[in-house]
Amino acid sequence: MTSQAPADTRRAPSGWRLWYMVAVLCSTNTVAFIDRGSLQLLAPQITRDLGISDSQMGLLIGPAFALTYLGLSVPAGMLVDRFARRRLMSMAITFWAFATILSGFAAAFLPLLVGRLAIGGGEAMGGPGSMSIIRDAVPPEKRGRSVAIWAMGANIGGAIAFLAGGAILASIGDALSVTLPVVGALRSWQLVLMVSGFLAIPVAFLMFSFPEPARAAASAGDGVGLGAALSYMGSRWPVFLPLFIVNGVCIVITVGSGLWTATMFQRVFHVPRPMVGLNLGLMNLFLAMPSQFLSGIVMDWLEKRGVKNPTPLFGAIVTAVIFGLGVSFPLAGDAATAWTLLGAYLLIGTCTFTIGTALVTRLSPRDMVGKISATHFMWVGFLGTFVGGVLYPGVSDAFFSAQGDKAISYAIATVIGALDVVAFLGYAVLTLTTRRELAKPGSGALPTQVVETRGAEQ
Repeated sequence: MTSQAPADTRRAPSGWRLWYMVAVLCSTNTVAFIDRGSLQLLAPQITRDLGISDSQMGLLIGPAFALTYLGLSVPAGMLVDRFARRRLMSMAITFWAFATILSGFAAAFLPLLVGRLAIGGGEAMGGPGSMSIIRDAVPPEKRGRSVAIWAMGANIGGAIAFLAGGAILASIGDALSVTLPVVGALRSWQLVLMVSGFLAIPVAFLMFSFPEPARAAASAGDGVGLGAALSYMGSRWPVFLPLFIVNGVCIVITVGSGLWTATMFQRVFHVPRPMVGLNLGLMNLFLAMPSQFLSGIVMDWLEKRGVKNPTPLFGAIVTAVIFGLGVSFPLAGDAATAWTLLGAYLLIGTCTFTIGTALVTRLSPRDMVGKISATHFMWVGFLGTFVGGVLYPGVSDAFFSAQGDKAISYAIATVIGALDVVAFLGYAVLTLTTRRELAKPGSGALPTQVVETRGAEQ
């Protein structure tokens, strides 16, 4: 039997220092998605310059990154629950930043493959580390906004990757090389990767600009292994099973539809590729990102108003509202209507995954939040990467091939509609099951809030 560590008496950040810490965590997610998303934009140039096949390019974009990201997520969560999180995250950011920069020097498929594997491994630390810091440092009534702000980094990073990367490519053109001092001649895509990597390095230092959040006595990490975390979730399967299902289908909706919406606008509505990219980049920045933040405000407002079990209830409401929008925008009669409906869908519905992630954080005990959130991110990462990309074209080919170019529109509408119903039912079930969980002794939710309050007073 291990002895319990003494309570850490350091005070949690408050006021502007709290929100500064959350902003730094958001920036870690931002630079991760810049590094992660740049390659999709650069695919045509890389395929041409390295002389690789589309299948090899597909391996670089998806499975190569996902293999280490998913495989190392749980080990990362175990480290997060035991060691200083700022140091771990700073090391991970530095590692994936230099992996991205070195990928820019790749002159063949194999070095670029190694670089993508390294980037995935480094980024595996980001989600569990951020959720653990938020769980320990942020009081429950502010946690919804904190998770939402962190999640906004994905939209900011995706938009920057597309808009800034596109601007670099546009300024250079499709020239075979550009000459820079010291570095010498570079391909345009190499320059984009190097810039993406260098943007992450300052964030690694920012991790030390706020104090390491104190861990409660029960959060020292001693004696609590992965088996204990899995056992905890298994004993509370009526909560965690529907929660993982909900977040899984939500990530397939957002990631999968995002991969194929651009194709739909080009193929069905004949919108030029540059215009599609510009519109989707701006929508991610000005509609999808605010959706994350507004959802956090709503969750915290409901918490303060004393609404019982507000998070899954809010999720059920959102999924009910967006059903019509998600089915309608792919089936619109013209491009302008489709853009308008898509914009409304992104503004309201992007937050569904954030709602579920906030609930995972709330239901996880402090000494298990790294392992549970890592298991969660591994699960949704697998579904988003391996299912989201193939489900939509699979439905298109299997059921709507006779519709010609419009087949992808019917597939997007069908998949979004069906999965949205599953998400609504999942949140409805969670509204009931988490209500019972809140009152269960030893749960990571309501009883832990008492511990949090006492810990903040020490």
